[in-house]
Amino acid sequence: MDFKQLLTQAQNDLKQVSCEAELESWRIKYLGRKSGLASFFKTLKDLSDELKKRQGQQANEVRQQLQEWYQKASQQFSNSSTVSILDYTRPGKKITQGHLHPLTLSLRKIIKSFEKLGFLVVEGPEIETEYYHFDALRIFPDHPARDMWNTFWLDSKNKTPSARKTKKDEEKLLLRAHTSPVQIRYMEQHIPPLRIISPGRCFRYEATDATHNFQFYQVEGLMVDEHITLAGFKSLITMALKSILGDNILLRFRPSYFPFVTPGIEVDVKIAGKWIELLGAGMVHPDLFKVVGYENNKWQGFAFGLGVERFAMLNFKVDDIRLFYSSDVRFLEQF
Repeated sequence: MDFKQLLTQAQNDLKQVSCEAELESWRIKYLGRKSGLASFFKTLKDLSDELKKRQGQQANEVRQQLQEWYQKASQQFSNSSTVSILDYTRPGKKITQGHLHPLTLSLRKIIKSFEKLGFLVVEGPEIETEYYHFDALRIFPDHPARDMWNTFWLDSKNKTPSARKTKKDEEKLLLRAHTSPVQIRYMEQHIPPLRIISPGRCFRYEATDATHNFQFYQVEGLMVDEHITLAGFKSLITMALKSILGDNILLRFRPSYFPFVTPGIEVDVKIAGKWIELLGAGMVHPDLFKVVGYENNKWQGFAFGLGVERFAMLNFKVDDIRLFYSSDVRFLEQF
């Protein structure tokens, strides 16, 4: 076999290779199992010892040379392919990031608006005693809010061990239906003047529809000082609501009733020609000051409660409260 001619032909053919597919064809032709070189190795056993030694060595050198050429060409194609695929000047793929829930955005906006007016943020428990939730707020035993159809009552009483446990701590437990109990808890531990807001989740046993849900977020507000008036409340709440909803809103104040305030009012906003209730409020009833041990006829205050979902629906133009709790990514990604 003419090994010199084989190398010359293989080298010339390799110069014509322009892609990986052609290189593979070249490898099969010169290094494959049916190549001329492979056929020679099969006939090597039939040669004399002297020829077998001499030509076997030459054949091995030729095969080694062909393999080196193949590996070098393969590496060149691999490098050029990588360069053509990777464009280091292209911007990277954007990483998907999470974002805040629309209720969280609305709650933070509400909190920020009242913090600018000097209100301190405090919290209270979601599981309340009957005393703080009803009795201390003048919601008497025959009040309809105590009905099983309004309140999630819990089976057990408060069994938390405490050296300071009193009778009111041993009342029946329930999931709070409003954040108003925070008023009593805070006033028991603090002397006026004070101004607080208390955001938190509430629960009511009622049917779910486009504007109602069994769970919702509320922000309770309380301000107590020596010279608090209803006119002062109207001025302050107007500033807060305009900060939340915009300066061009039109508000309406109308009489209402809540057991723990007197007089009681409700605040509405006009949206697209319709009046929509925003919050309930009023001047703190004097009985609440007696309950917490404040000096008679010295302090006045106002309290209010607003629903976070209502503000979120207005801000984001959402017409169904259930969407906030649906976990539908298509809905949540809009905010």
